[in-house]
Amino acid sequence: MPFLWSYTDTLAAGDDGWWRAATRHAADLLEADHWWLDPPALVPVQHLLVETTALLSYALARSRDADPGTVTGRQLAAWAAARPLPILDETVPDTVEGSISLLQWSKIFEEQRLRQQNDLAKLLRAAGHRLPGTDDPVTELWQDLVDRENPGRRYGLGSRLPGPALTLGLGAVMQQFDRGAA
Repeated sequence: MPFLWSYTDTLAAGDDGWWRAATRHAADLLEADHWWLDPPALVPVQHLLVETTALLSYALARSRDADPGTVTGRQLAAWAAARPLPILDETVPDTVEGSISLLQWSKIFEEQRLRQQNDLAKLLRAAGHRLPGTDDPVTELWQDLVDRENPGRRYGLGSRLPGPALTLGLGAVMQQFDRGAA
């Protein structure tokens, strides 16, 4: 059971610049509710929340040459909320029409998932990163969150996540920071 600050130090992977500032800022934002992290379960929601908070804070700030510490939880939630995923209607009947409806939902889900991924990638590229790539801790985390096909990735084939890690992380960010937005 790691403490939040230990986890974000590990996430910084020795960086002492803007990425380190982003991981510390993520800990600042999350400390009140998540000062320690549960051991990773089938869906490591807390870990995805910390990682996505750090990555999105970093990307939003550094894409415009700002300090990640200036990004608010409200800004993180707003960014994620502007890229919603379709909700699956679980009452779809087991008919041809229902199957067509599920296929349409699946297509829209994939389009929106790719939009989330591509929009974040644009921010990271604007911050100076080559994607895909593994030449620094930021791009390493990016690859972990988006590469589901590679069993060598933390959230790859062997992780058994019920969905894309980045999408799950953005959902956790929205849930965490959208609470006080009303």
